[in-house]
Amino acid sequence: MYRNISKAFPHALCVGAMLFLFSLEALATRDAGVSPAVKTNKEAQTLDSTTNTIVKSRWLDEHPKQLGLTYGADVNLVANYIWRGLYVGGPSVQASANVGYGGLFVDMWWNVGSTDWAFQGFLPEVDISVGFSRWGFRLFVIHMCYFDGTGLFDFKQAAPGQPGNTTELRAGYKVSSKLPLSILWCTRFTSRDGYLLDDGTVKRAWSSYLELGYDFVLPYDMTLSARLGMTPWKSLYTGYQGDFAVNNIALTLRKDWSLSAHCGLHLSADLMLNPWRISRENIRWSATEPGEQRLNANISCGVYLK
Repeated sequence: MYRNISKAFPHALCVGAMLFLFSLEALATRDAGVSPAVKTNKEAQTLDSTTNTIVKSRWLDEHPKQLGLTYGADVNLVANYIWRGLYVGGPSVQASANVGYGGLFVDMWWNVGSTDWAFQGFLPEVDISVGFSRWGFRLFVIHMCYFDGTGLFDFKQAAPGQPGNTTELRAGYKVSSKLPLSILWCTRFTSRDGYLLDDGTVKRAWSSYLELGYDFVLPYDMTLSARLGMTPWKSLYTGYQGDFAVNNIALTLRKDWSLSAHCGLHLSADLMLNPWRISRENIRWSATEPGEQRLNANISCGVYLK
């Protein structure tokens, strides 16, 4: 029965979230400050003097701009949950929502899915981010909660296999749209990020990740993204062994379709290689024990609101 629930719940969540996004898109076309029951054609339309054509006013176009707010949301179906060269989970529903004001932003991200393709376990996660974004620079704190019995904002130190959340500081910079070169640095500073010493105490690792990226704009609204990720010292990305390691070489091909000014669809495919201690054994795909895989592929599709 547990397996049936774990399979049905992600699908129900995905359908509900997609209906929610489409309802928001419908809300975007509502006239600002006008009740649907009493609005007239005159109230719902304005005249564009430059083209001498009638333009409908949109609630999501006018009110957020007046308040200085930005917003966005998306819902995606993914074949695998791959993160920085590490296999985390199997088929999943992933969604996010964000709001910003004057460069400040708050973001929430959810994952609901299976631990693997054999559906042996259930993998919920929620990430909460608060930060600042301006001039291509982005600085934020993200708190990742795994629903393993640890309180939502419990920052206790933990080692692998122990319950605990994760808090990370991230800093990124993208040069420009004409030169889409990006750099990202992440360091864990509280909660689950340590390894056990011989005396049983937990040693903090300060696990860090450096990623360089470049986006290539292709015809037909397609984008090819290349990423190179590495860890500078002993960290969770190498099982708290060794020192510097390259642990993520990834290519992502994405195609977008615009449904309206506020809503669109996307389809993307990923190929990811983790060259750290790669061997014949861990490069093979496994439906039941995928955690050590070094070569992973993924496909995802979703709807987004902007």
